[in-house]
Amino acid sequence: MSADRLDQAAEYRRQAQEIRTLVEKIWINEAREQLLETAEHLEELAKEEERKAHADSSQPKPQS
Repeated sequence: MSADRLDQAAEYRRQAQEIRTLVEKIWINEAREQLLETAEHLEELAKEEERKAHADSSQPKPQS
């Protein structure tokens, strides 16, 4: 269901933002880079879920 996908996309974005907030408090460059990469990955997952949600909503529903 597309609403579930949009909820999942929102959750990925929330997690990405949470990681970025942590990054602002971390001074160890290697850890910062790893966290930023994780945040970017979560953003990509969010985009994919949204793409799937739009695809799901554009397909005709099967008749019973």
